Formats: sequence, structure tokens, C-alpha cells
Amino acid sequence: MNRLIAAAALAVLCQAGWAAEAIRPFTPATFKEIQASRQGRPFVVMVWSLDCAYCAASFEALADAKKQHGLEVVTIATDPLDDPESAKLIGKKLAAYRLTANAWAFGSAPPEQLRYAIDPKWRGELPRSYWFGRDGKVVARSGLVQKEMVSALLER
Repeated sequence: MNRLIAAAALAVLCQAGWAAEAIRPFTPATFKEIQASRQGRPFVVMVWSLDCAYCAASFEALADAKKQHGLEVVTIATDPLDDPESAKLIGKKLAAYRLTANAWAFGSAPPEQLRYAIDPKWRGELPRSYWFGRDGKVVARSGLVQKEMVSALLER
């Protein structure tokens, strides 16, 4: 049933023109799959939610880094993808910053399990970003993503 709801939400997004690519459901295995598929390439994972006050400013800095430096940005919304209204708003927010590629939103597993799958040490504060270097090492940061921070993390 959850798959049908998620499929309906994705159809709404595509018909509305808000998502160039489908937002995929985030599962307990997804974070490891994201890492494995990008080995040897620098990228950032931004965990966010629709009610996050600092996420829009962070998206602005990430969209700028994507445009200027070719930084690959992966987004994970902690809002449920199986809620059609949330799915629509997630797509609209990401489209505003041209960050619809590599977009995920929490799937049907319990939110606590999904947060733990991302980072057992993370306590849920948003925005939360994970900066992966070419060497596979990761730097986790909580709080606003600023342009100066992006530059420093890209240099490592």
C-alpha cells in the first residue's frame, strides 16, 4: 500500500513539473548505497525537512557550489514520501534550488530507524550535512551550510 501512495505522490510531482527526476524513498539501506555508488568522488549529503528554518539558506550555498564547482549534492528529506502533500512540497522546494537530482525522502520505515541508518551519533538536528572527500573520508556537520564552509570542505 505504501508503494502505491509513494507512486501516486511521484506522479503528482512529475505532472506538476516540480521534479525533473523522481524523489526516491529512503530506506535503511539507502545511505550505504549512496556512499558505495560514489566511491572516489567528492559529494555532499544534505539532510533536511520542510520545517527547517536554516535549510533554504543551506540549499542556496549548495546550489551555488554545484553550479560553480560541480559539487554533487544528494538531498534526504526527513518528511514522509508517502504523504502526497509532503512529496509535492519537497519537490517544489528542491526545484526552486535546482536540486531535484539525487533526491530522497523518508520511506515507510520508522523515522528513528532511518535517522540511525544515516548516522547512529546523529540526534536529529537539521540541517545535517555529510561531506565526502575523494578518499572516502566523511565530515559530518550540523547547522547552516555557508559558502565559506563549502569552500573549506571542498579543499580537503
